[in-house]
Amino acid sequence: MKRPWQIWLLYAVGLAGVAAAFAWLTVKALELDRAESLARRQAEQEEDIGRALWHMDARLTPLLAAEAARPDFVYQPVYPVEAPGGKSPGKPAAVQRELSPLLANKPAFVLVHFEVHPDGCIISPQNPIGDDNAWALKNGASLDVVNSSAALLEQLKPALSMDKLLAQLPLQALPMSAPWMPGGPQAGFNNPMIANNYDFAQNKQGQQDGQQAAQPRGQQQLETPSQQPAPPPYVVNPPPQQAANPQEDNQSVGQSQGGQQLNTAQLAYGNNNNIADGGRLMRQQSRASNDLINREANLQAAAQQSAIEQRGNFRNVSKTVRVVEGASRVMWQGDRLLLARRVQIDDKTVVQGCWLDWQLLKDHLKASVASFLPEVELMPLSAEEPVMVSRVLATIPVQLSVPPPVLPPVAWTPIRVSLVVAWACLVVTALAAAMMLHSVVALSERRGAFVSAVTHELRTPLTTFRMYAEMLSAGMVPEAEQRQRYLETLRIEADRLAHLVENVLQYARLERGRPGKRREEVSLHHLLDRCQSRLADRAVQAEMKLAVELPADGGELTLATDSAAVEQILFNLVDNACKYAASASDKRIHLAFAALPKRLQISVRDRGPGISSAGRRRLFQPFSKSVNEAANSAPGVGLGLALSRRLASDLGGRLELRSPEGGGCEFVLTLPRP
Repeated sequence: MKRPWQIWLLYAVGLAGVAAAFAWLTVKALELDRAESLARRQAEQEEDIGRALWHMDARLTPLLAAEAARPDFVYQPVYPVEAPGGKSPGKPAAVQRELSPLLANKPAFVLVHFEVHPDGCIISPQNPIGDDNAWALKNGASLDVVNSSAALLEQLKPALSMDKLLAQLPLQALPMSAPWMPGGPQAGFNNPMIANNYDFAQNKQGQQDGQQAAQPRGQQQLETPSQQPAPPPYVVNPPPQQAANPQEDNQSVGQSQGGQQLNTAQLAYGNNNNIADGGRLMRQQSRASNDLINREANLQAAAQQSAIEQRGNFRNVSKTVRVVEGASRVMWQGDRLLLARRVQIDDKTVVQGCWLDWQLLKDHLKASVASFLPEVELMPLSAEEPVMVSRVLATIPVQLSVPPPVLPPVAWTPIRVSLVVAWACLVVTALAAAMMLHSVVALSERRGAFVSAVTHELRTPLTTFRMYAEMLSAGMVPEAEQRQRYLETLRIEADRLAHLVENVLQYARLERGRPGKRREEVSLHHLLDRCQSRLADRAVQAEMKLAVELPADGGELTLATDSAAVEQILFNLVDNACKYAASASDKRIHLAFAALPKRLQISVRDRGPGISSAGRRRLFQPFSKSVNEAANSAPGVGLGLALSRRLASDLGGRLELRSPEGGGCEFVLTLPRP
């Protein structure tokens, strides 16, 4: 082949194009896989957040329900109760003093309870004063609780502004009917006992002016305050129904009375002009809103049940005034978390509540979800920050903050495995194509070299045949001795051509995958008798001598092999020694046999110049001799050694080249013994 580089250039260009296409597809597939993995991880994180919200609200619900359901009189350190024995006809019931349960058994997670009066007076059931203090200490109150509560109350007083508290507390009142009053529990607490921390505005579709109206819950109004309370600081709008015009998906979806307006798509993720993403976010927010409402319903149910239980425990309380209790609300005053409510006692309005231990609550809540959401943080809500419906607690104005999901460096997803397999197939295919192309090019070059070498190898004997035949046929050789020499020359050339043809045919048979199958058990002497004369004859033609070395028990050695193949291998090795070691001072060719435990080793050694390192690398390659090499060296086409190694492998043995001490080269044929 004159220009093999053109073929390789075309192959490289084609491979580069396929690799570039594969690389582009790989990048896009990895981007898609990463997006899917991230979406899946985000969905898993949202599920974990939902579980965490339920866990946390479930732990906070009993505490807040118990605090919201407390009767108003327990905020007094000591309150009056009817003495046992009942009333006497015509006489008022006897009254005795009772220690407030908030002082006798201070609740966990509560720092201190308080009651704020319109005149600015702030008292606490855990901090009795005057006669109540002395009586409480004598009847089971702890001095440590009293002292620590007094210190905490002093810390809290700057945050207890009556006006600010009333502005944030709802006007919503609890029902007047109590379980011990006529009507009993069935009169029920139908209104929420704990006001929502988040006002949900519902969208009204189809209004001509395009405005959105909030639908507040039905509620009783407390009588005393004249001013309307300010809206809660946290306004969350649930996602609306799908608008008729898709461009309206990202419009404002509602605004509660006087509250902060929030865009649904901006609620947690900011502006998004992609309609599909906007629809997905709306569905997520809708589910989150329903979940929040369900958790709030659990809180209200627990609060109502706690109210029934607590009021059932205080049936003998002496009541002399009319009391209307309002719904409680959890709110932030600076960094303090308060649970408070307004209470109307006759014509006076007070604020009752407690200071919750936020640090203790936060640690407790984080520990409760650490097994599946270890990196969660609880962030107090503020009016400046957007509220994520899917992250807020129903019990307190807090939302969960978690870091965005991070994918592992290597995640063996099906797409990545498929890409690895595809690239592996591409590499294997490219290598197979390169090997096949190399084989085709090499075969083409070997065929050209073979044709040139065979042509050169046939030219000399054919010329000799033609010249000697013409001389003999024309009677130009009158002497009988000279005619005999010519005839002997013709026989030698004929043997050389026959040997060449035999090697080529045998190699072609092996290349077609049809090796010799003939095996027979022969002794070493029989094998040597078969080929020794031919080998010696070839050595004599090169003016060399064949020296045979047999082991001591050589007559008893047997082989299960193909005698003709072994003979051809040995003849090629001896012929090679005759060609390249003819100029050596030692004209001997050593043919040695050595018996190994399971093998027979046959070595052919000469004392010639040996083989160079470059020649060793392509020694056993077929047709490795070029025309120039054939013209400037011993005759041959470079097929004998390659054929000999293939025949040795077919017989179950191997042929190796060794460099013996003293120069020359040695070929060792190893054959298996039966």
